[in-house]
Amino acid sequence: MSAATPALGQPGSRPDSTEQVGTPAAEEVVPAPADRREPGDVLLEVRDLRVSIPTAAGPVHAADGVTLTLRQGEVLGVVGETGSGKSVTCRALLGLRPTPRTEVSGTVAYPGLGVDDITGLPPRRLRRLWGRHVAMIPQNPMTSLDPVRRIGDQVAEALGDTVHGAAARRERVIELLRQVGLPAPERRLDAFPHQFSGGMLQRTLIAIAIAQNPAMLVADEPTTALDVLIQDQILGLLLSLQRDLGTSLVLVSHDLSVVSQVCDRVAVMYAGQVVELADTATLLSSPRHPYTRALIGALPGAVARDEPLRVIPGAPPPLVGLGPTCRFAARCELHEAACDEWPTELLPVGAPAGSPSPFRPALRLVSHQSRCRRAPDLATADAAPPTTPKDQGEQR
Repeated sequence: MSAATPALGQPGSRPDSTEQVGTPAAEEVVPAPADRREPGDVLLEVRDLRVSIPTAAGPVHAADGVTLTLRQGEVLGVVGETGSGKSVTCRALLGLRPTPRTEVSGTVAYPGLGVDDITGLPPRRLRRLWGRHVAMIPQNPMTSLDPVRRIGDQVAEALGDTVHGAAARRERVIELLRQVGLPAPERRLDAFPHQFSGGMLQRTLIAIAIAQNPAMLVADEPTTALDVLIQDQILGLLLSLQRDLGTSLVLVSHDLSVVSQVCDRVAVMYAGQVVELADTATLLSSPRHPYTRALIGALPGAVARDEPLRVIPGAPPPLVGLGPTCRFAARCELHEAACDEWPTELLPVGAPAGSPSPFRPALRLVSHQSRCRRAPDLATADAAPPTTPKDQGEQR
């Protein structure tokens, strides 16, 4: 074992990993006892979250007025094309910022953990939340692990101070690697990341995330860099762990077909905003925002085999200097002049709250919400289908 890396019996290499911070007890992150967190209890509550990144061209509003909730045991999908703000938003749920100068406002509360708001907490306070209460599976497994540290040491570091003694820590690391499906985990402890395939690296990152059995996992596009077969295996693993551990899961993806298979609810993001939020079955069968409708229409299998795939004309707007009106207007087939005067809000549409989740019947879902003035029109049978631009060369 390299002398530069901590042994499996050590709690970790970061000097501040066990630092004591002199803060009032009332401000400490204190988890609710596991037996008091029942399915359906609100674990996460986000209100008017705004993340602004300063640039030479002006502030980029990567998240602009995001409001949503996550319940205990729920799987929430966050979907949108590249640049929609989904990854920045979900990192903000853990208090992570793209740059030190990033401005964050709004509220990110964890009622299920007794935490009122994390948006203003310094990193040393956030470290009490990370790992033991909330954890993240990062987007790219190839670049997310330290290339010069052994796999076993990196997983052991994620244990924090929850397991003591070299032998006990080693056994726990082996157990975690076995739990995520790595073959012969005893022989993998001394391997380096470059000796693992992409799928094995992703499984290792999942083992690190679940090391302290957190109440919530955020998986940021966990299947993007993997082939189709491995993607299915990783999704199956995440769902199996979510059920076994009772963990809530936020699954970030640009692929609506992925989240539709596994999520209780889906939040659709466009240009920094949640434009539609509904349970998965309702979203797929009765979308109430033109962008969601167009995304579904662009899925392979949404059109006859002899027809070209539908595309969404135009491109998303830059996230600088945007006003309060609809950000999809320039690409929308239902756009009217009145839309330019209507300040968009995420409002209830369709059926009221309280329907059971098809994946977890004990979980009661919230209402269907849309940010479109024409949402009622999309419920009618004569609503125009998504159009296919004449120029098939346009980019989605």
